[in-house]
Amino acid sequence: MPAARNARSPLTYALLALAIIVVIYYQPWYSATARDSTFSRNSRSIPANATLGFGALYVVSGPGSPRRQHLEEAAAVTELELRIPTQTAWTDEDVRNFRPADEAESRVLTGSVKAWLSHHLVLREFLASGEETALIFEDDIDWDVRLRTQQIPLAQQAAQSLSEASDLDTKQYPWGLPTDWDLFYVGHCGDYFGDVDKGIGVGYSHPDELANTRHVLYQDPTMLPRTDLHPFTASILTAFSIPDQTRVVHQSKWPLCTFGYAITRLAAERILNEIAPAHEDPSRNVIAYDAAILGGCRDGPLRCYTVTPELFHHMEGESLIADMEATERKIFRPPVDAAGLAQVKYRKETSNIACGFFDGSFYYNGDQERLSYLREEVGRKGRCLKAGQ
Repeated sequence: MPAARNARSPLTYALLALAIIVVIYYQPWYSATARDSTFSRNSRSIPANATLGFGALYVVSGPGSPRRQHLEEAAAVTELELRIPTQTAWTDEDVRNFRPADEAESRVLTGSVKAWLSHHLVLREFLASGEETALIFEDDIDWDVRLRTQQIPLAQQAAQSLSEASDLDTKQYPWGLPTDWDLFYVGHCGDYFGDVDKGIGVGYSHPDELANTRHVLYQDPTMLPRTDLHPFTASILTAFSIPDQTRVVHQSKWPLCTFGYAITRLAAERILNEIAPAHEDPSRNVIAYDAAILGGCRDGPLRCYTVTPELFHHMEGESLIADMEATERKIFRPPVDAAGLAQVKYRKETSNIACGFFDGSFYYNGDQERLSYLREEVGRKGRCLKAGQ
């Protein structure tokens, strides 16, 4: 009888059910845009290498920058290999050549022009190196002492889940195949899925916005509790119903600032020649280098991804550290910096960084014995060694 061929014994159904359970249980991630695209990995992964899984780490740092010594000391403690290309002292003529023929049409301030040109110099240095990828820093960034031991390995695993890379590929490309992405924001001042001037987070955003965006959630035990995150960051995570101590790797929507962005060779060439060329076009209404990159990610052609909350953030200046209790001078700060300033003063830590270098606890001022101690206890073991932490 034909029907008999479709009959299954109770044992067959039991084995089928067991197979389904095993597949679901061991499936570590979901790369679709589903809201529950979460995975959890062991936070004690193999530490990232000295270039954080990219071909090289480059720094944009102008001549005589007062930030460089602290950056180099932080890198020495966490054993990062930095390349700091020698920058040009940009002249008034360089600025004029960048601006349109009718300078009255220019909207890019002089400081922004020089920063733009400095990023170009580093991009060209990267392309000349032959490396496939690079992570580019600005020299005023801060990071957590557990960056290499925990944070970067977790972020890499999340990024791999959004790539077509095989297990063999990920040994060479810990962030996924360079053909799967163009730019990766690991350091920024927020990707709030829209213009900050129009409202951020709770009351303005909804979980569906994230659900409809290519993303993956991952647990990170080094992440600050929600109450200590930058207010904008806390609000967007709450609006998206993201659990505590959980980061997101997602397709970039409205990424702000270029504190730390990874890039491929093809993307670097497109930025230099097409997305952010070294001459101002008044018709584009772009006022800074990072705004030009934002446009390339939001509107194309770049395929960009963002780690939220970020792993690198701009560090407030030395004048703030030296006189933390003084009345703040009336100087302009971008909206994100202004919103986080009171919290930075209170926590004595950089926004969204749990245990960083901002307060000076882990600088060594040339003392090699102290450097050896900090490398072992802070950099390699990830111990904060600060009172109350």
